[in-house]
Amino acid sequence: MRAGSCGPRQPVATATPFGQSSRHAPLGSAPGAGAATISVAGHGVTRRAPDLMRVVLAVEAVRERAAAAMAAAGAIADHLFAVARSAGIAAEDIRTSDIALTPERAEGPYGARVTGYRAGEAFQLTIRRLYHAGPTLEMVADACPSQVRIETVAFGVTDQEELRCCARQAAYADALSRADHYARLAGRGLGPLQILNEQTGSPGASRLAAFPIGQAGGVGHIGPTLAAASAELPSVQEQVTVQAVFAIH
Repeated sequence: MRAGSCGPRQPVATATPFGQSSRHAPLGSAPGAGAATISVAGHGVTRRAPDLMRVVLAVEAVRERAAAAMAAAGAIADHLFAVARSAGIAAEDIRTSDIALTPERAEGPYGARVTGYRAGEAFQLTIRRLYHAGPTLEMVADACPSQVRIETVAFGVTDQEELRCCARQAAYADALSRADHYARLAGRGLGPLQILNEQTGSPGASRLAAFPIGQAGGVGHIGPTLAAASAELPSVQEQVTVQAVFAIH
């Protein structure tokens, strides 16, 4: 995407109070003592329909010894990786996100004792063909129906930076419009931008459409669940908030 171009989509811009955390990006010379300035906040929001799905899967195995539990969980994960690849998911779209090993205990006459070990591995699949997401997910889940858990499904967009760029552009336009309005209300003219701070943290984070799947209804219900959900998918959203200081004359 070319800088400053957001295509045919129009960002939504609204005003919001500026928070505390910010990333500083000073522009030009700081206003001198006694110089008249206007400080305003601008907020930009852009939304897109999702074009990919991220699925978090977890596998577990319980064995008497820790090494055996880890080996069993790894074998299940390797099998799921192979099934995911055969379903058309690229190798770079399959990544391990967590590995865990915990002891299993049981109460006995002399207190709790270790009876075995539970090994677990979680990994994320990125499915880029949304129209085929239901069958793909069922194929993966059916590979090990009693040993795999589908924890969450989140929808996102491929070009998150484009979304953020458009939100940033909308935030600046909002700040500029507000500053110009205040200057005219004061009977002054708006001068050049002096300082621009972009807020970081949760208000500037993207929001993904997400919902839990689990195995509550059995893997046979995954496809219909996704089909019903995809009919009314909330859009993926990106927000940016800025504080701008303009000179006035």
